[in-house]
Amino acid sequence: MYLIIFTLLISVFIVNQLFPAPILSYLVGLLAAASLTISFKRANGLYLKTGAIFLFIGLLLFLLSDQPLHTFFLHFHSMLGLLSLFFMLPFIHSLIHVGHFDTQLNKLLTLHTTSTNQLYRKSSFVTHILGMFLNIATIPLLYTSLKPSLDSLKERVKQHLYTRNLLRSYALCLSWSPVEVLVSVTIDATKLKYYQIAPVTFCLMLIILMTDWMLFSRQSKQFPNIIQSAETHTNPKRIKRKTLQLAFMLLSFITVVSLVDAWIGKGYLFAVVLTIIPFALLFSSVIKKRKQYVAVSIPHWKERTRQLSNYMCLFLSAGFFVDMLLVTNSMQPIQAFIVSISDHTVWVYCVIGLYFLITALCGFHPLVSLALLVSMLTPVIHELPALPIAIMFITAGTSTVMFSPFNVSVSLLADLIKVNPYRITRWNIWFASFYISIGILSAIVITFIFYA
Repeated sequence: MYLIIFTLLISVFIVNQLFPAPILSYLVGLLAAASLTISFKRANGLYLKTGAIFLFIGLLLFLLSDQPLHTFFLHFHSMLGLLSLFFMLPFIHSLIHVGHFDTQLNKLLTLHTTSTNQLYRKSSFVTHILGMFLNIATIPLLYTSLKPSLDSLKERVKQHLYTRNLLRSYALCLSWSPVEVLVSVTIDATKLKYYQIAPVTFCLMLIILMTDWMLFSRQSKQFPNIIQSAETHTNPKRIKRKTLQLAFMLLSFITVVSLVDAWIGKGYLFAVVLTIIPFALLFSSVIKKRKQYVAVSIPHWKERTRQLSNYMCLFLSAGFFVDMLLVTNSMQPIQAFIVSISDHTVWVYCVIGLYFLITALCGFHPLVSLALLVSMLTPVIHELPALPIAIMFITAGTSTVMFSPFNVSVSLLADLIKVNPYRITRWNIWFASFYISIGILSAIVITFIFYA
């Protein structure tokens, strides 16, 4: 039942985006309401609680508004683009597995590695590359790969290393990933193109990554040489070939998505959604793995779609809540404050950074925080410098992946290394704040150079 209803919802949404029709809009709304209802049965933890709060407040606002009853089903559309991407991501994940890109990059960790410092840098690189395609699945995969190499260290040291190495690299890779939802939403909100934002976020990523490596290098001297140098089943040429194939795949995907975006004109996020399946099928043919890809991807997609209840519960409820805030003008006081400081862009950048820090610690998913912020900025967003605003959305939004105790990345790693998520927050929040500060500084510099 879950598989059928979720698939119908996303399919009808895509058709409605391509061929808009009132009857399809109502059908999307009905299917969204049905998906939300059944999702509450399976959703758990923070997803269930937050979703229930958003839905309850949204329902109150709807009842207090003057909206006709039949329009109820038209207020669930705003987050369906995000859910469509989550729905499609298993097809990219399967391509990475079938092409053995993940296993070959994992072998890179122990290839000629003799020190903790080397392991840290290689792990950052592998996390960065795989994180763009495997998303959250990268963390348990790399944890398993690193575990044998770090077994000789004290437990607390290992926990600290996992936290620094995996979460920081994962957050940084999301900042310029073409399939990261937060990047896609930012592109659509600011009306920029991916190629306008990616060079800046990529350079920022390099600066932050090098800073992290430099800080760790100073501390790594106290660690013993813990890596076995023998690589009995490692083929350096195969690793190099797979790395180059993956780089070619990334560049090809970015190019195709940009062309689809220019052709369809429905936004970057929707272009990514439309591109994933055809691109994955084509690329699997290029690497001569098409039959194997189809055999692996369909079962994996079915399994992941049945597990979408948490996302459906949170994002459909949040979309309804945000829509009702806009309809009822409930955010007018906050919007008035933002309008009052919009002439002082430095203050706007600082407020955005602080906003993501606070909402992350309060349990808000960064995508929900971004949706709310974009709604609040609606009166002035197109009067503000587009590129600096995009940089702030992305740096502040992805920084939460490092430290938010409610984020799935922190929760997952905390469970793997058996520590309280708040301890990870304490270890990483200062570095996340540094990342946001560099984002603010970059936004200010770009504003004065290009928008003065």
